Amino acid sequence: MKKRIAGLLVMVLAVMLVPAALPQMEPTPVVYTYVSQFQVPRAHWAAYSEDTEKTVVPIVEKLTAEGTILSWSTFEQVIHTADGYTHGAAWSSTSISGLMKVLDEIRKGGPRPGQIAATKHEDLLMQTSMYRVGSGTPTYLRVVCSSAKADKPGEYAATLKKLLVPTFEEQVKKGVATYYSVDEQYVNTAPPSTRCVVNIPTTWRPWKSGFCVSRPCGKRWCDTSRCSRKG
Repeated sequence: MKKRIAGLLVMVLAVMLVPAALPQMEPTPVVYTYVSQFQVPRAHWAAYSEDTEKTVVPIVEKLTAEGTILSWSTFEQVIHTADGYTHGAAWSSTSISGLMKVLDEIRKGGPRPGQIAATKHEDLLMQTSMYRVGSGTPTYLRVVCSSAKADKPGEYAATLKKLLVPTFEEQVKKGVATYYSVDEQYVNTAPPSTRCVVNIPTTWRPWKSGFCVSRPCGKRWCDTSRCSRKG
């Protein structure tokens, strides 16, 4: 039995860079990603976003330009739930030390009012060697995390690679997606068998962009978290 956690987020700001030193064909180097999420009361949304733009964005921009991190993003949830997170930021590097340098710089400024107002907070440290970075303007970030059978996470990841990756590769080549990856935890804060599929389309009309996945039955399905049949 697999448990799924699906999230749709709007990319407020994002930069994704892949230096020439990183080959785009397999095998790919491991990339680590630090994700920091907050549940912010609605009355503080504007303040949180302003704090992030003033204090976090300059730091990640500087460290991206220096080559310390590969990419970064800030995001807001589009689909809200009673207990879910509303805002967050993420940054990626080929080293854990690169991730920690961002965190160290951010913490020098102390907690921001928007963070203090948050009622819940979560950090994730992920890793992936199954990813592709394309070009274009990122708009929405979709993440679907599943807890596979505890003794078969490798088989589950292999299935994802077989069924989903070819379609994601095609969409990156066509320019209707800027990124995809299959991530696992570097630090386990959920079941160790958890795997997360991340994709970033360039539009919130995936069915118009061919953002569907072929299934073994030969049908076309959109929205991989709910497997809704289209046509």
